Amino acid sequence: MKTNTQPPQRVPVLTEVVVLPKAAPEAGDEYPPFTTDPAYAATAPAPLDGWSPSPTEKAALPPVAVDEAMLTQRVLADLDKQLDLMFEHRLRETLAPVLARTTDTLVREMRNQLAVSLREMVARAVTLELDRLRKR
Repeated sequence: MKTNTQPPQRVPVLTEVVVLPKAAPEAGDEYPPFTTDPAYAATAPAPLDGWSPSPTEKAALPPVAVDEAMLTQRVLADLDKQLDLMFEHRLRETLAPVLARTTDTLVREMRNQLAVSLREMVARAVTLELDRLRKR
């Protein structure tokens, strides 16, 4: 089963998906429930295909009063979390090969430097020992 990895050509904005009431409710009144824009509803996939709440679940759900600022804040907070996860995943995915190549290069360079330093130390030690033997 192959999934489509192409991004959508157009992503609807919140005001296209949710229709807010025209007039603000009076103090103490509740907001009417959200309705979906008919233009979007015709093309949008079902949110949970085949799922609908049972009569018990429907009775347990109280009517929701909508605060547009709170809704916006929650949607943006959720998007922020999703973006953080996506960026972290992409960053790890992108940096892994770069860091592996950099580490390999660094290890090679350090080995070469260590070999040069070791050769110099051995050459000095041999020279000093030969000098001591000649002085005797």
